[in-house]
Amino acid sequence: MPAEDAVFRNAMRLLAGGVTIVATSWEGERSGLTATAVCSLALNPPRVLASVNMQGRTFELLAKSRIMSVNMLAEDHAALAERFARKRREDDEDRFANSQWCTRATGAPVLADALAALDCHIGEIVPIDSHAILIGTVEDVLFGARRPPLINFEGGFTTVPGKIPEGAT
Repeated sequence: MPAEDAVFRNAMRLLAGGVTIVATSWEGERSGLTATAVCSLALNPPRVLASVNMQGRTFELLAKSRIMSVNMLAEDHAALAERFARKRREDDEDRFANSQWCTRATGAPVLADALAALDCHIGEIVPIDSHAILIGTVEDVLFGARRPPLINFEGGFTTVPGKIPEGAT
């Protein structure tokens, strides 16, 4: 018998993870969401995996466009992460306002000052229960200024103590 939802959720809150924004666009409409279920999948070709809830506008646009950016957030992006994590209050709410976005190889919105942003074509979408696993081939990478990463832990945001290693890229 599977664990209860609340018990599983409480256990997963103890798995610290980097915070990202997965973003896309389709026919001029941009959408995105805050995600921690993101990881590297392969090096050659470079691929990433992102788990996204299939309920909502962002998944709908990801499935249509087959492009996404995975934007790795820094400690100073906490307010942006919170904005992209909330359910939209109104259809015309622009989550992208007051932050700098650009486009790269695929045309997906890329956060200009992300720690790193992966610009991807989505090769596979694998539905599993309420979520889908998106497998993206990385077409381009944008690096921002080095600073402490934003980490999700125990239902909130934190960062890692210490310095960024010199020469790290």
